[in-house]
Amino acid sequence: MPCSVFYTIQSKNPSNGIFRYIVYNEDMKNDIAGTLSSHNLKVTGTRKALVDLVEKAKKPVDAQFLVETLQKNGEVDRATVFRILNVLTGHGILRKLEFGEGKARYELNNSDHHHFICESCGTVEDVSDCNIGELEEEISKKKKFHIKRHSLEFFGLCNNCFKKNQK
Repeated sequence: MPCSVFYTIQSKNPSNGIFRYIVYNEDMKNDIAGTLSSHNLKVTGTRKALVDLVEKAKKPVDAQFLVETLQKNGEVDRATVFRILNVLTGHGILRKLEFGEGKARYELNNSDHHHFICESCGTVEDVSDCNIGELEEEISKKKKFHIKRHSLEFFGLCNNCFKKNQK
């Protein structure tokens, strides 16, 4: 059973510390300017280009990839990219992921999904068909615990690396 098409994300405004809930749907990820504006963020070419890169990558990307790609396409400072990543993560537009590789990766914060991470080659694949919502509800009822979010990653070998190890 696939995860929900609509997503509610709790976002803390860094300037005033107030939490708000934002509902996203699949169509909003294609409206970068609208998403930035809905967070009262200035719509700049670099911000739009960065979000577009993250969206088109179809997998979590690291800051180095973003810096190198944005620098190829125009003048952008490395520090600017990191400031934008911090702002967009703080506003809940991007999700920062840590897979124990010594670097952060970023993806759009628009769907509830999980990841397979290959410990050999570093490939990251999304897992979007999940029943975690049902498990969350069950845990919440049994433990009387109000779950705000969760994180779930699967570590192992992708099929290519598994086959190489079999030889």
